[in-house]
Amino acid sequence: MEEGKCWAAFLGGCGGQITKEHIVTQGLFGRRVRVDGLAGWLGTPKCEMPIRKLTSNILCEHHNNELGRTADSAAIHLLKHLKAIRYPMELPGSRILRPPVERHVSGLGLGRWLCKTHCNLMIINGIAPDPEYIRYAFLRPITKPIYFFFAGQVGEKKRFADSRDAVVSYRQLIADDDTGCDAFSISLAGFQSVVSLIPVQQNGKEMIDRINELQQPTPLGMSKIIFDWSEEPGVISDIL
Repeated sequence: MEEGKCWAAFLGGCGGQITKEHIVTQGLFGRRVRVDGLAGWLGTPKCEMPIRKLTSNILCEHHNNELGRTADSAAIHLLKHLKAIRYPMELPGSRILRPPVERHVSGLGLGRWLCKTHCNLMIINGIAPDPEYIRYAFLRPITKPIYFFFAGQVGEKKRFADSRDAVVSYRQLIADDDTGCDAFSISLAGFQSVVSLIPVQQNGKEMIDRINELQQPTPLGMSKIIFDWSEEPGVISDIL
């Protein structure tokens, strides 16, 4: 797939002109962003640029707008909640010392955002992503399972929304067994996900697929984020 074409075209339903798609969701950043690791697309390994320029003509208007209303929204909400966990005393009303409220994120929307971001980064580097990720991003039935692993163990302390870390970091993963599996890892403010078409273990232990609840202690008490994975696209083999 090359620039100037919609990477979701094989699904059908394209509409409008090819638009400038933000490679990584615009709403996660301020006006300027530091970029590292897109040398093939930017022509330089590291640079700083206005977020409005971190775009490429790789989605039609219809598909671009659909992901903006769903996938991008879930990522933006999760980042907001992670910042609230990190800096609870900066929230309005925090001086009353009330316990944290329970926060909710669409797990389905987050999964769509992970797939979308992977597809964007693969396309701009001239690599075709697995069609399963494109189908999931647009809620089409998939032909084999997709695993959304949380890269952390139960009870493990994680650092979220630390301003010293990248807002978003991405890494393509290569399988050791030469299966050719298209897998990747994306960290959003320290919330790291490993997405794969095959089961994955971490240090010999089962990773958490589709985390339902994230708890983190804060100065105001235990904070909780609930992930809703309902209404996911079905696997065709399961449907039939």
